[in-house]
Amino acid sequence: MRRAVGAWPDLRAVFGAVVVAAALHGLHPAAGAQTASPRNAPPLTVSMGPRGGEWKRVFNPFRDDSETRYPAAAGIYEPLIVYNRATGSYIPWLATGYEWAASNTKLRFSIRSGVLWSDGTPFSPRDVVFTFDLMRRAPALDRQKLWSFLADVAAVGSASVEFTLKRPYTPGLAYIGQQPIVSEHRWKTVPQPASFDDPDPVGTGPFTEVRRFEPTVYDLGRNPKYWQSGKPAAAVLRVPLYHGNEEIVRALAADELDWASLFVPDIEKNWVAKDPARHQYWYPDFGPTALLYLNTRHKPFNEREVRKALSMAIDRPRIMKEAMSGYPQPADATGLAESQKRWKDPGLAQAADWTKRDLVQANRLMDAAGLARGGDGIRVVPGSGTMRYEINVVQGWTDWVAAAGIIQQNLGEVGVAVSVKALGYSHWLEALKQGRFELSLGFGSRGPTPYQFYRGQLDGALVRPIGEDAVDNFHRFASEEAGELLRRLEATSDPAEQEDLSHQLQRVYVTNAPSLPLYASRLWGVFSSKRYSGFPSRFLPYAGAAPDGQPDSLPVLIEVKPR
Repeated sequence: MRRAVGAWPDLRAVFGAVVVAAALHGLHPAAGAQTASPRNAPPLTVSMGPRGGEWKRVFNPFRDDSETRYPAAAGIYEPLIVYNRATGSYIPWLATGYEWAASNTKLRFSIRSGVLWSDGTPFSPRDVVFTFDLMRRAPALDRQKLWSFLADVAAVGSASVEFTLKRPYTPGLAYIGQQPIVSEHRWKTVPQPASFDDPDPVGTGPFTEVRRFEPTVYDLGRNPKYWQSGKPAAAVLRVPLYHGNEEIVRALAADELDWASLFVPDIEKNWVAKDPARHQYWYPDFGPTALLYLNTRHKPFNEREVRKALSMAIDRPRIMKEAMSGYPQPADATGLAESQKRWKDPGLAQAADWTKRDLVQANRLMDAAGLARGGDGIRVVPGSGTMRYEINVVQGWTDWVAAAGIIQQNLGEVGVAVSVKALGYSHWLEALKQGRFELSLGFGSRGPTPYQFYRGQLDGALVRPIGEDAVDNFHRFASEEAGELLRRLEATSDPAEQEDLSHQLQRVYVTNAPSLPLYASRLWGVFSSKRYSGFPSRFLPYAGAAPDGQPDSLPVLIEVKPR
């Protein structure tokens, strides 16, 4: 079921024996496994979850305005390394190793040899340098703002690339290492890379040939030049379009799908029990924290006691039971998942009370903020009108829609009238990034440490004017204290100091309640093993469970095998 150990590079010198054991466990092929040849294998059919509209032939990995780019960020264009959320380790990919130097201001990657682009052109360190220099010359491509901490990138000899940083910035490993790499020979002639559709991509990934493209389905053919011999086993990656969870459930039941990112209520009964030998799932809490964002540029959401009051009105256990089928646990006030408990300040997580339902205290805080009820029971913001708002959710995400309905009822109990506004995914994302919302369900960022989450919730450096795209901090909240702590966390690679700074950031978050954590999202991985076997599980955690969790979904594309 898994790759032979000898097919991997020697990881011990790079990542240490413990990481090697975790990375290689589960990557051995099953003894005597019978597999179809790639030519005769059925399409590996995957759903990224409900989406609106129709597919657009856009595979530009730098763009996020077309949902077809999801496979482009893994199946077509590959990164230097892949972070495995299940094991907390990095897997070498287009790079075979990395090394920090000069007090964490230089990061050098050893680049894999023998890799070809899908048109047969050799991949080299020049392509890596070109990719990052392209992002420097065209800032619209640099969505994660890597050049805010990068000073230079250069090839070192014929097998290495060195990144020079403006300041010590250890989180840069994840941002640099997981950036999809594009080819110099193809992209150097693209006049407008930020708007380039890239309809016929040339990549290093396992699926690069666009064999079919229709508004409701597209097929990516196997890359015959792929650098991992004999991989992938599937000849075609097929991506159909579904507008709602119900459509995906029907497709799974009809054996039209192999792998989906899907929330299924009572999945043991509604999916597994119907065919226990073939119907599988894995819902680990490795996903980002689900949040209720309050736009802090709108009064009275700029007041932390009001934010805490609204949080205390929310019945999280009911949301978990009725909307989420009991899969996640209610979030505590740190916003971190249970799988991140090594980073938590346990006393703080237990003591903070504003994620616990308390209508009496919630109403007291609202009264104390001067938000008196009008004759209709709806509170009034002095000088701004009644507290009537819309909460944005993604149309077709039935769990979110149900959760928003409960929040609507809960906030009504403290005098806040909320209506649920279901938007297509792209419109929801656009409104969130541009700050054009009052309330919105959304996600926080998640990475190897709590840095990514707290940066996205607290860092004033990420705040953008309303109407301008933000890469994070969609609620437009700034904490000077958090900014100072984040800068210190960026500079250190000492585990003890990282833990201490993470605890301090938790205190800032708990004190201010800049966003309202609901639960740690699961990676919604649902599998049918009728045609393919070898999907990840808690027993075989070689990758994330969800197909839309780039780039850690990439190993799944090359490890699953037809029956």
